[in-house]
Amino acid sequence: MKLRLSLLSLLICAVACFGHRGSSVPGEHTWLTTPADSLLAEQILATLKQHADESVPALMVRAGKALDGQPYVAGTLEETPHEQLAIYLTRTDCILFVETCLALARTAKSGGGFPELAGELRRSRYRDGQVTGFADRLHYTLEWARQGIGRGTLKDMTPALGGEVYDHPIHFMSSHPASYPHMDDVEAIRAAEERINAQPFLQIPKSRLGAALPGIRSGDIICLVSATEGLDIAHVGLALVEPDGTVRFLHASSNARKVILDPKPLPAYLSGRRSLTGIQVYRPL
Repeated sequence: MKLRLSLLSLLICAVACFGHRGSSVPGEHTWLTTPADSLLAEQILATLKQHADESVPALMVRAGKALDGQPYVAGTLEETPHEQLAIYLTRTDCILFVETCLALARTAKSGGGFPELAGELRRSRYRDGQVTGFADRLHYTLEWARQGIGRGTLKDMTPALGGEVYDHPIHFMSSHPASYPHMDDVEAIRAAEERINAQPFLQIPKSRLGAALPGIRSGDIICLVSATEGLDIAHVGLALVEPDGTVRFLHASSNARKVILDPKPLPAYLSGRRSLTGIQVYRPL
């Protein structure tokens, strides 16, 4: 009996560490995580389910606060030689933080568990939910947001909040292939950039941020637009609106090296940063 229990424990650990396999659709039910990450995800899901009557944005804020203090680590998705769905909560970067909060909120809203969370992340992170190679991942935040709009999970609030066209063609990845060791199909990346550039790139410039602030709600996704040639978004986080109307920024901070509720209001955070030209706002549905 002890031997059987030991073998069962090993099997459970293997599934927790390396995911579930066996689907006839490649990548559909396969993921990479760790026991610590899957345990934290289940704990947060259990908490969010107690508030399942709340909106997805409200649940995202709860998820973000639950991840407060988790270390900022860049490049976690580049650690494996082959592209696969990696699910980490105990270390994160800015877009993974926002994406994970959204997936946690949607999973809790539907009453799902870790496998459903993995499905949400796969459909969010990869073009059409297909995980076959590096080029399938939505590397540009702008394309990630547009796919969310197409799936009905996000609404672009930028036009209604004073957005204007930003003449800023996207080409950073295809222009700097050496910066992406796992890039194995530059033409596929260039094709993605062309699709992005086929639609207007809107932003709320810094000069109009004050007028836009009253229209921002807690849980809105705030994308900070980059001034770097060829790059779309420099940083991403969640809005948290204080009772007095002050808009704060909940994000995985590279400076603080962890997830924080920034001490500065959003306008002060942007002020003086020449690398940023404005913001985009997306509302989870």
